Parts: sequence; C-alpha cells; structure tokens
Amino acid sequence: MKIGFGRVDITPPLGTKITGAWQLRVADGIMDPLQLNAVALQSGEETVVILTADLLAMSEGPSTVIRNMISKETGIPVKNILMQCLHQHTATTGCSLSVCSAEYVAVMKRKYVDAVQIALKDLAEAKMSSAQKQTSEEVSFIRRYRMKDGSVMTNPGTMNPEIDHPLGKSDNTVRLVRFTREDKKDIAMVGFQTHPDTIGGTEFSADWPGFVRRKVERELPDVHCILLNGCQGDTNHHKPGRPQISKKLQAERYEFTRRMGEIIAQAALDVWDSTTPLKEGAVSTAYEITSIRTNTDGIDRIDECKALYQKILDKDPDTMALPMSEKGAIRRIANIEDKKLFQKVPVSMVAIGDFAVLGYGGEPFTEYADVLREAHPELFLLTACNCNGAEGYLPSAAAFSEGGYEACTTSFTVNTPDLLQGLAKKLLAEHKAKL
Repeated sequence: MKIGFGRVDITPPLGTKITGAWQLRVADGIMDPLQLNAVALQSGEETVVILTADLLAMSEGPSTVIRNMISKETGIPVKNILMQCLHQHTATTGCSLSVCSAEYVAVMKRKYVDAVQIALKDLAEAKMSSAQKQTSEEVSFIRRYRMKDGSVMTNPGTMNPEIDHPLGKSDNTVRLVRFTREDKKDIAMVGFQTHPDTIGGTEFSADWPGFVRRKVERELPDVHCILLNGCQGDTNHHKPGRPQISKKLQAERYEFTRRMGEIIAQAALDVWDSTTPLKEGAVSTAYEITSIRTNTDGIDRIDECKALYQKILDKDPDTMALPMSEKGAIRRIANIEDKKLFQKVPVSMVAIGDFAVLGYGGEPFTEYADVLREAHPELFLLTACNCNGAEGYLPSAAAFSEGGYEACTTSFTVNTPDLLQGLAKKLLAEHKAKL
C-alpha cells in the first residue's frame, strides 16, 4: 500500500460572506488560514482519495463537478473520491456564487485538483495502524434537551434552570489511523465529531479542527495531519451547567477553541506510539444516492413564512425572540418551492482492509455512527459529515417525533435514518465480505 499527502490554502478574499448563522457576516480578517487537505491511498491497481476542507458546506451538485474534474485529470474513478466539508461556522460555503465570487470559486475548484495531484506525487510505501482514546475531559456535548415542561429545545442556554436532561449521548472518542511511511513524513488521520461553531465573529478561522492539525504537527514535526469530522448534527461545545463563552470577547472564544482543539489532539498524541496494525486487503468504494421525500408540512403557509423569514434576516424586533425551532421551520417552509419532491442524499465509502471511512451527505446525528460501529465492530471506522454533499440535518428517528430545531428545519421526512443507515450498513457488510 502507498499513501500520499497534499495541502493547499483555500482562504477566501476578505469581503467574502461567512456562512453558518442567521445574520449576514462579511469577512474582515483572518484569525488562521483555511486549508484543504488530501490523502491519496493506493493499493494494487486501486487509488482512492479523501479530501477535507475548512468550509461550512458544499452541496451535491458542485461536489460532483469537482470530483469529475479530479477524475478527468488524474484517472481516479469518481466513486473513489470522498470530499468532506468540516463545517466550520467561521468559513464560507464552497462553490456558492451567492456567497463567493466567481473568481474564488474557479480558483478553489482548481485547488481541489492541485491538492490531489500533490498527494499523488507524494505517494510512498506505508503501513497502517489504529488506536482510539477518550479526551481527557469532555469537549463535545449533546445540544438537544428535554425541558421540564416536556418541550424540546436546541441550545437552550447552558445555565437554563428549565433543562431536564439531554436527548442522547455524545461521543468524545478520538480515533487515530497512523500511516507509517518509508523515507517520508508519517500521516495522522484523526477522527472526532462535534460542531465547529465555537468562535463566531467576522474573521476566518478553521476553528478546533485547525488547532488539532497544528498541535499534532507541532508536537510531531515529521507528521502530516488530516482531520475528519464525524456525525455531529446534534452536538456542540456547550457544557450544561457552565456559563457560555462571552459573545463579546473574541479573544476569549478563540482561546477556548485553542484549548478544545489541543485536548482533542492530545488524545491522538497519547496513543501515537501504541497503535495496533490494521490488516490490509480488499479495496471497496461506493457512492450511492438515496432519494428521500421532501418534508412539505406547512406548504399552505409559504407566503406567510417567506415574509417572516425576511423579517428574521432583517433582524425585525418582532422576530428576535422566536425560538430556534420556530425559525428553522419558517426557513424550511419559505424554501419549499425551491425543493424537488424527492431530494438526493449521497452515501459514500472508502474501505481498505479493516479500515473504512463512511460519509453522509449532510449533518447526521451521533446515532448514525453508533449504529454502524455496533453493526460492524470488526472494522476501524471513521465517519464524515457533509461528504460529497451537504443537504441539511439528518436527524434520528426519535428526533422527528421529539421536535427541536434540527427536526423542524430539516427538509427530509421520518424515514431518513432507516434509508441512510440501512444503506451504510449494507455497504460496509459488502466490503467485509470481500476480506
């Protein structure tokens, strides 16, 4: 097996819109650079590529355009290319002309090809091994709560006395795949999952994923680090019972993010020299589209919700106190006319021997990863959100009946988890049967 690493800078020009919030933000500074990292793995005659970008999201259409570009210039089959957006809320939305300039979009597409070509040029013989460890303290928390009155709220405020209990359990496991190479830098592939939305403001930053990469590479100078963000749709950094970070003190938030990233990185560093070899073997790749019926609840309120949504965007005082779930439902209904009756959600996989990466084209809840690991404990599995697409929240079945922001704002229907999790389990089972 051979593996190579590539990295390019994709920081947009100042003046670009920063996405991932309810208000307009325009970049006026750079706290740290946004990067695109690529790993190329070659086994026998098969070559696969995994790319992770410091971008909020990129929908299935533009992702496919870029994957086709990479395939045309490198000969790598399109289904062998996994592209993840790490979902930082201090970044931008990739390839969206309503957000980025046409010039930046053109350059960024080219940079995806460049990153892959750099990784292919860097190929060297490698062995892979793995380890995992819990973080020294929790840094990822379920953000959905049952309130004492029976309602469900997302981000109700960590000191809210009306919180009863969280709806679910977060995963604070850091998963490491170590690629040991001959005569070249080793490669650390680190998997963790939680929302990268800790900083806010109007300056670009790679949030905690950037700090993870930088700490690993600082402590291990002969190592490249790439990070995958897993099933994070129902988690964030807010610890129940701890006052939230000041919204006014940018430096305080940035230092919090640094500490969070370095805690995650330290878990990977702690097990760097005690990894267990992974068996090499068959290579499997998949890119399958699942068509899921669009949630049309409230379609008779489209005109009303369009007007309300515009008021929300304009920060009309009458809408400032609306709960997140209600805002999410208003946005969903206002955009129904832009949706098809069925929507495409990609499920993607790259697997080599006992190691697999499974990506969902949206923001899956923690449950999506738990279900796969329970079904296939024999595989060392990393998951990826917003992989080859970013089609919105992918809630659990329970969340559809419980309510809350994610269930109210998703464009999908209650059969979503059964369809996507069923397909993912099937793909992993087909790979395992080849070993």
